[in-house]
Amino acid sequence: METGVSYFSARTLRHVRADLREIVDHGCTYVVHCFTETDLAYYRETMREIVTASHEAGLEAWLDPWGLAGIFSGETFTRFPLDHPETWQLLSDGRRVGVACPNHPQTRSFLRGWIEACAAAGGDVLFWDEPHFYVGLWRGDLSGAWACRCEACLSLFRERHGGDMPPEFTPEVRAFRESSLVELLTEMCRYGHEKGLRNALCLLPTDLAAHGFPQQQERLARALERRLAEAPTGVGALEAMLHFGVGDFQTAAAIPDLDVFGCDPYWYIFGTEAEPFVRAYGEAAAEAARKHGRGLQLWIQAFSVPEGREEELRTGLRVAAKVGATHVAAWSFEATASMSQIRCARPEVVWGVLGEEFRRLRTA
Repeated sequence: METGVSYFSARTLRHVRADLREIVDHGCTYVVHCFTETDLAYYRETMREIVTASHEAGLEAWLDPWGLAGIFSGETFTRFPLDHPETWQLLSDGRRVGVACPNHPQTRSFLRGWIEACAAAGGDVLFWDEPHFYVGLWRGDLSGAWACRCEACLSLFRERHGGDMPPEFTPEVRAFRESSLVELLTEMCRYGHEKGLRNALCLLPTDLAAHGFPQQQERLARALERRLAEAPTGVGALEAMLHFGVGDFQTAAAIPDLDVFGCDPYWYIFGTEAEPFVRAYGEAAAEAARKHGRGLQLWIQAFSVPEGREEELRTGLRVAAKVGATHVAAWSFEATASMSQIRCARPEVVWGVLGEEFRRLRTA
């Protein structure tokens, strides 16, 4: 099993090298570097040096489009939509939001440029991190409005479905959003392979009830319904708010140029327990990965871990091993101690547990 951790703590090379040694000491074989729009604009050569240092430390270097264009996850800001307002997503209530639409040609061109930068930096794997359309829930927008109804999306919907996109969030709209993301990833993975890079995809857990967690979905739905009652936005608003990224694991894992497929069953933030949550989503991802000949990656939450619950990480990692993960990883280095908003209550305890378990997995 390959073991890894995400990293975004420093860009000063002497600090990065020291952190890479610690990552190796914790039993990791790869590191997922967040290659942000800030890096793209100002740190391209620095990122090449960081990738080189990772290789020198014996680590494979994965590169993450962290927060890029607002389409991939990450606690960072995106500049591309500011420079290209014509790419903004259009919500179902008519508002435009500063997040680029995956279907816009300029967005695709921008992402191809990022891939070229990753290749120039000497990276090994492109890590496609939780692709999604605008998620109002993450931004405190509880209106129920959903994206995207821009001209590019309306035209594509008409072409694919033979009619106009409805104003409500219907099963056809959901399918269109998922197919749009899969089409984006298909193009980007193909281009990544052409540039000599492998591709890994991580999807968010969605469809909680369908995976055996109806109580968690109902609890979230009840909380949202109270807010939606104050500002109703039409049929399907609740379903839209509960839909994250791509729920069809089989279709996503079938992307032709994909090498590693997986998800991040973060049980702490979904309010459930480690064993059933990692097992349910891990088995679903494993089935899709096996069917299409992909490696299987499962992520473990090493941020916002409450005090006294650190030992659950051992359970999560052992379940990941049981379902056949070829890769596991933790988000993020030193239990996200450098980010006060989501650092663990006791990051040193979490980081210590991860080191023990990663070393165990490497020698098992």
